Amino acid sequence: EAGVLRYRVEGQLFFASADLFAASFEYQGQPQNVEIDMTATHIWDQTGVAALDKVVSRYTRQGAQVHIRGLNPPSQTLFDRLAQQPAT
Repeated sequence: EAGVLRYRVEGQLFFASADLFAASFEYQGQPQNVEIDMTATHIWDQTGVAALDKVVSRYTRQGAQVHIRGLNPPSQTLFDRLAQQPAT
């Protein structure tokens, strides 16, 4: 779809995978909406939250709406408590 970037993330997001996770996104262009499907992912720690928060922040600064889908309840709770950037 024009103006929409969609990503599907799989695996564990924690201190050892955070840098690779954040570097895996395409920050070029001007997407209006970014959808990140985290259904097959678990966030384990503050570093994982910070990595997702960094991605959300970069897209938000470019004017995009970021939608995070499918976080499991423990990951959602951790993200809600620790993230700096709200995401829908």
